[in-house]
Amino acid sequence: MNSKNKTWMWLALILLATNISTIGSFWYHTYQEKQVSSKVELPTEYRTRFLKEQLDLNEEQKNAFRILNRSYNRNANEIMIELNDLRSEMVQYLGEEQFDSIALRSVAEQIGKKHEALKLETVQFYQDMKAELNENQQAKLYDLFSSLLQKSDEVNIPKGKRKGRGKGRGPWHQNQ
Repeated sequence: MNSKNKTWMWLALILLATNISTIGSFWYHTYQEKQVSSKVELPTEYRTRFLKEQLDLNEEQKNAFRILNRSYNRNANEIMIELNDLRSEMVQYLGEEQFDSIALRSVAEQIGKKHEALKLETVQFYQDMKAELNENQQAKLYDLFSSLLQKSDEVNIPKGKRKGRGKGRGPWHQNQ
């Protein structure tokens, strides 16, 4: 083969490899998008209506769900209020010039117990709901709850420029 033919052959091979990788990449990303879109996520608003629609509840189930949901919301909201109070208390301790490590440890323990109580309340709600559903609805409920419970509880740190004065140090920071 002469050098002109070799050049054309290499160029054809490079184009073929590029086409194959482009098609493969397109297929992979399409497949990934289908997997992500198949996960159902509970909305933050209108959760009750969403669950009723997703589970296709009959009237009897809707009434049972309404009672269970009210009880769950009452208990969960009470725990959330207590958690917020404990967080405020923690912030107050942190704002003191010489904060009390023992008191902070106690508040952290109480927060942990409240988190546990909230998770147990959620588990009980799930069990009570599951008892009211048929097999297909139970599978759908599992998908919905697993999506909800697998969300990360990490603290979201603000990104970008912050408004306000200073460098974001709290009141406990001493000027140097």
